[in-house]
Amino acid sequence: MKILHIASGDTWAGAEVQVWTLCTELVKQGQTVHAIILNPGRLAEMLAESGVTVTVLDERRFGFAKLLEKIKLELHRWQPDVIHTHRQKENILGSLANKMTISVPGFRTVHGAPEFTPSLKQRIQIGADRFTGKRLQHGIISVSDDLTQKLTGQFPASKIHTIANGIDPEAVRKDASAHDGEVAINDQTNSLHVGFVGRMESVKRVDLFLQMAELIHHNANTEHPVHFHLFGGGSLLEEHKSWATRHNLNEFVTFHGHTTIIRSWIARMNLLVMPSDHEGLPMTALESLALGVPMVTHATGGLIPLLKTAGCNGLVEKHCAAGYAERVEALLKAPPSVALPEAYTAARNANEIVALYQSALTG
Repeated sequence: MKILHIASGDTWAGAEVQVWTLCTELVKQGQTVHAIILNPGRLAEMLAESGVTVTVLDERRFGFAKLLEKIKLELHRWQPDVIHTHRQKENILGSLANKMTISVPGFRTVHGAPEFTPSLKQRIQIGADRFTGKRLQHGIISVSDDLTQKLTGQFPASKIHTIANGIDPEAVRKDASAHDGEVAINDQTNSLHVGFVGRMESVKRVDLFLQMAELIHHNANTEHPVHFHLFGGGSLLEEHKSWATRHNLNEFVTFHGHTTIIRSWIARMNLLVMPSDHEGLPMTALESLALGVPMVTHATGGLIPLLKTAGCNGLVEKHCAAGYAERVEALLKAPPSVALPEAYTAARNANEIVALYQSALTG
C-alpha cells in the first residue's frame, strides 16, 4: 500500500512524535510511505532517516494557493492509495488537493482539543476544516474516548474512529540510554527528582506545577528533599521563571528549556507530573511509562484509561496545587512499578490504522 501523510513539522511536540512513530512503524511493516511536510526541521529529517520519502514544501515561502498546486502535483506524481493528514491547514490542503486530483480515501488524526480562543481568521479556518472532514475525508481518527465525545458534535459519529497513540517501548529505552551521558543531575543532596515536560502555555498549567513544588518544599513530608525540573519552551517561560524567582524557588526548581534528549531526562526522574487542563493522549505519558517512570496527571482525556491500565495510581481529580502535592508526596513515598500497557504500542496503533485504510479501499 502507498500511504501519504501530510503534516506541518513546524515544531517537535506530541503530534509530530506520533506522526514519526506511525510512519516509522508503517515502513517496518512493509508499507510504502511518503510524507509532505510544510516546514523543514526535525520531523522531516527523522522521517527521512526512518525510510520515509519526504517532500518539504516550505509554507514560509509559499502561500495557500501555491501549496495547493504543489500538493496536487505530488499526488499526480506519487499516486498514493491513501492520504492521511494532521492539523487544520494540512487537513484542508490535503483533502482539497485529493478531491481535485486522484480522489483516494482520506483520513485525518485529531491529536487533541483546541487550546486557544480562536480569532476571526482562525474561526474561518476551523469552519473550512470541519467542512473538509465532513465532506471530503473518509474518516477521523481520535486518540482518546474523551476526544471522540467532543468530536461527535462536529462530525458524523460513523466517521470517527478511536485509536490510541502508540510507541515502541524498546526504541524509547534505547534512545534514552544513547544520551544518558549527556544528562547531568547534581545528586549531592540525595534528592528525589520530579519533572514537567511540555510547552510553557496556559493550558499546560505550569503555574500549578510551580505552586505544587512550593507546597511540597515547605511541607517537607518526603524522606529526601525534592528537586523539580521543567523541560520545554513557550510564550510563558519567562513569566514562570520570574514567578519562581519571586517565590524563592530557584534552589530547588530548574528550568531546562527545550531539549532534544528528553527521553534521557525522563529516565532520570523519580516521577513526572502533567497538570494540563485537558489532554488527548500525550506521547510524553507513553514515553514515561515505557521508561518505568510513574506519573501524576490531571484525570482528563486519554490519561484516565492509560494510567488505570498501567496500574499507576497517579490520577488527580482535585485540579489544584494541593491536589497534585498530595498525590506526588504519596507516590514518592511508595512508588508504583509501571510499564507501558500492550494496548499503547506502535505496532498495535499501526495495525489498527492500516485496517482502517484497507476497509476504505475495499468497502
